[in-house]
Amino acid sequence: MAPASKEGVTVADKEYLLGNKARELLKYTNQATKTVAEDISRKDVRQIFQKIAALDDIRDVQKVCSESIAYLDRTHREGFTKALYRCYGEDMRLIAKSIVRDIHAANGKMFQTEYEERLRLLGVVLDECSWLNENIQLVLNDGVISISKSAVWTRKVQDVKNMVLSWKQKDTARAEKLREQARQAELKQQAAMVKAIVRELLKEQEKSRYPAGSPLDIGCDSNRPPSGGSALRTATTSTTPCTSTPMATGTTTTAPTRTASAPL
Repeated sequence: MAPASKEGVTVADKEYLLGNKARELLKYTNQATKTVAEDISRKDVRQIFQKIAALDDIRDVQKVCSESIAYLDRTHREGFTKALYRCYGEDMRLIAKSIVRDIHAANGKMFQTEYEERLRLLGVVLDECSWLNENIQLVLNDGVISISKSAVWTRKVQDVKNMVLSWKQKDTARAEKLREQARQAELKQQAAMVKAIVRELLKEQEKSRYPAGSPLDIGCDSNRPPSGGSALRTATTSTTPCTSTPMATGTTTTAPTRTASAPL
């Protein structure tokens, strides 16, 4: 079950309500963009002629003709002709259908992993609502629909737009927290990589200072570096006497040479 909000309405209820509002907008848009006949139909002409033929007084004929003209004016005063439908109505139906589709697609995105795509789709829905409102204003200015119909139509668009805007604002705040967590994780990963690289560089530097087989690595013990020495080595014999390093007093001591004594 979805978590309840402070107002007592669950998230699932809000999404369901938004879906219903979007479908209601699509249904109304399809009804409001129905085409009307540009010319009087044969059926209407026949009915008018029948009424006139049944009259004897010319004054009655004039009255029927006036009523028929007023009826035709009322019938064709509001609605989309075929040309206007191709210019406005067809696009308006497609926009309303896209609003339903994109809301459904945004709701289907997993927020934890696809929040960027969800926010993009919600932004698209907001643009579509604005564009549909603009088309409603255009057909109102052209006299295709009445002010009362445009008010109802605009209100239905605005209901959807307000709910999508609220949804997008809340998800934007949630997404920013996830972005910050991702940035912190990336910084930690970069720091670990830098430390590993530094350790490798120090190892290589140590090897280059005291390479194996160098004078600092072999010979007598006095020639070995004071730190970072290697493991104990097996002593080797040499006929050349070893000279120790100078003492603090500046004197040099020479190791005694062992000589064989003559037989008594």
